[in-house]
Amino acid sequence: MFGSRPCLPERSGGFAGLVSLPAALALLLSLVGCQSQRQTLHVVVVPTGRLEWLQRDGNDRIQWTPLLQEYQRLHPGVQLQLSVVPEAELEDTLRRDRSRGLGPDLLVLRAPLANALLQQGLVERFNDQPAWRRSQPLLAPDVVGRVTTTAGVSGLPVYNALTLACFDRQVVPRPPASLDELLALAASGRPIGVAVDPIGIWWSAGAHGAQDAMVPILTGNPRPASATASSDRQALLAWFSWLRQLALQSRVDVAGSPRELIEGLDSGRLSWIPCFSTALGHLERSMGKRLGVAPLPSGPAGPPTPFSTLGVMALGSDSSPPQRKLALDLAELSLTPLVQRALTLQSRMVLPVNRFVPVPVASSGRLAAMEQAQRQFNERSTLLTASFSADRVQRIEPRVEDLLWKLMLGVMTPQQGVDAMMRLSPPS
Repeated sequence: MFGSRPCLPERSGGFAGLVSLPAALALLLSLVGCQSQRQTLHVVVVPTGRLEWLQRDGNDRIQWTPLLQEYQRLHPGVQLQLSVVPEAELEDTLRRDRSRGLGPDLLVLRAPLANALLQQGLVERFNDQPAWRRSQPLLAPDVVGRVTTTAGVSGLPVYNALTLACFDRQVVPRPPASLDELLALAASGRPIGVAVDPIGIWWSAGAHGAQDAMVPILTGNPRPASATASSDRQALLAWFSWLRQLALQSRVDVAGSPRELIEGLDSGRLSWIPCFSTALGHLERSMGKRLGVAPLPSGPAGPPTPFSTLGVMALGSDSSPPQRKLALDLAELSLTPLVQRALTLQSRMVLPVNRFVPVPVASSGRLAAMEQAQRQFNERSTLLTASFSADRVQRIEPRVEDLLWKLMLGVMTPQQGVDAMMRLSPPS
């Protein structure tokens, strides 16, 4: 859109201290754009739903210098206008702006959300662009699968963020490597925290072999051929029995949200929590050298199944041809090896998606833990690496979390929990 959009964002949501990775990117891009009024590129940033509160952190500045320098060199006269839109408001905002011809040129958001928007015609197919043909060879097949829908490719993958274990080094010298060690940690008087959301507790499903039972319930995807209703029930019962045992520990805090966990670790009230990698900047500033990061514990059935988010750049539907080219240039530039490596090293909160960019694990224990968590996700959550219905997840997730709450509070027994969960399974 050529014209005179204001240089400052229209919707900030407290953007002066954005902490989420995509939001910090867009903010810095908007500041770069203030140097020129000749061309305007409108970027909508959609922070991960339950971590939107991190935007209000006033000290975080994630270093996107390589991308900014390269893009500014290529397009010195471009003004990038930022709008930060919460996930819950995104669809209505896009429909309203599109009706006025004011839709964004580019969106930075989670892959499942981009997939849902493409199915509704609210973003454009990325696979129609030459940039996709150039970029696809840089991506692993499972990454491509996560943005591929029946309507086409929803966006260009940029980064991975995922669940880890965060702990206080002054209280927990060695993080628990197994679920038994985690229970022993709580029994020894070190307070730990969990929550029933995807970041807070669902990772433990894989440690009990329950991931094959849970993924079809969450996504609506078919059950793996190797799974049966009987094996699903046994795995769920093992998981639910452990969750109930965990909740009975007097030093375990079953929190209501990731925010409560992060604030609990930050304040010293908790000593160990599951945490999302995009919160590490906030925790590192507040905790300093006290902050420890490790992979999540394994269990009797093997490694955990961390929650992972694939961040993508999707194309809006109201761009002029010059704006579309500018948006594609920015998206494609973010996937170059130089930029991917620099973003990983400077933020230490996300991993590259360019398969030719190795994670420099030797230079950072945190990156090594993140790389291990991503490998666990790829190996243990195979059905989640394919495209799935974001609408079904949004419908079913509250019901699953309510069930887990009742289970951990003792309102229902593990066996009753299994029966209730199996009733949520999609038809065979």
